[in-house]
Amino acid sequence: MDAKWRNFQNGGQDAGTGIQPFLAPVPSRTNSDIYAKIALILGIILKPVLGILKLLLTAVIAILLFLLVDVIGLALKNLKSVYRTYHYIFTSLFSRLSLFFMGFYWIHTETVSLRKGRPSIPKVRQINCVRHGDVVVCNWTSYVEILYLAFRFDPVFTQIYPASNTLRPISLWTALRLTGSYPEAKPPSNVKTYNLQELVREATINKLGPIVVFPEGTTSNGRALLKLVPIFKSLSTPVEDFSIHILITRYEYENFSPTYTIGNKFWHFVMLCSQYYNVLHVKILALEESLSSPNFAIPAIQSSGMPSPSITQDDVIGSQILNLMGQLGRMRRTNFGMDDKKAFLDFYWEKTSGYAKKK
Repeated sequence: MDAKWRNFQNGGQDAGTGIQPFLAPVPSRTNSDIYAKIALILGIILKPVLGILKLLLTAVIAILLFLLVDVIGLALKNLKSVYRTYHYIFTSLFSRLSLFFMGFYWIHTETVSLRKGRPSIPKVRQINCVRHGDVVVCNWTSYVEILYLAFRFDPVFTQIYPASNTLRPISLWTALRLTGSYPEAKPPSNVKTYNLQELVREATINKLGPIVVFPEGTTSNGRALLKLVPIFKSLSTPVEDFSIHILITRYEYENFSPTYTIGNKFWHFVMLCSQYYNVLHVKILALEESLSSPNFAIPAIQSSGMPSPSITQDDVIGSQILNLMGQLGRMRRTNFGMDDKKAFLDFYWEKTSGYAKKK
């Protein structure tokens, strides 16, 4: 533990890659010309006003979402097909409005082929292929991804428990709350959990929508991928009965990164709203190249300086998914995981507040 804490004093740098996956990213360089200085002065005046306005608008949208979906929507609970349509329309609408008021005026979404020479695939066709019980796999860096996935799919969000290797279906609100929180290894005694295949059957039969899985189990700053939880180890290729859709999210920023790993979440949200605009890029792996395809083969690593992560025998499917995520986002794989994130949060809160934050 002492060696690990000494490592965290250097920002939690991964020994294999030299990447610090838990620290908030900072701009690589600062423009010091006269226009940048003028923009800085104007920002000091305008950004607080902009932040408060966006914050109020987002709060109104959140209240409307809660009232229309979680309160009024309960009256339609027994009419499954009607309820699902109603739930999807309002969740998608208000999630997108929330992102808009947060400064994500346009979201760049593209379907990517990892095979050379293949044409791009229309985004709409790829998204429309997502069915009830399909699994959507995504990296996890912020609460922004939660809102994006709610907007696109209105899915069943999940929380991973590595001690039991099971999943807990959670609501949109719980997923937002858990972003950046202490990772939990064991489920509470009063919570029902499922293995992946059980949850897929449940979502398919009851038409609950696709299932979102964050295989890293906790948030990073988006500079690299963490070790996965072996939630897919009971599967074999090709994956049958459901499809696996792999997404990677990345952000562009000049002053403040939308990724959230540590610190006060509300203040992070205020700072995010105070920016003039925010940029989100989403890459979706072509379904024809996913693990659900009968012709699935691991694409060759492109020459990007990124080492090929090894395939582990414990979770072959999960390792292949992580490989594909790394290629899709051109990100390297670290040796850090959920336990390291928990230890880093202990270190961070003790150093910033003088005591470890209550979990």
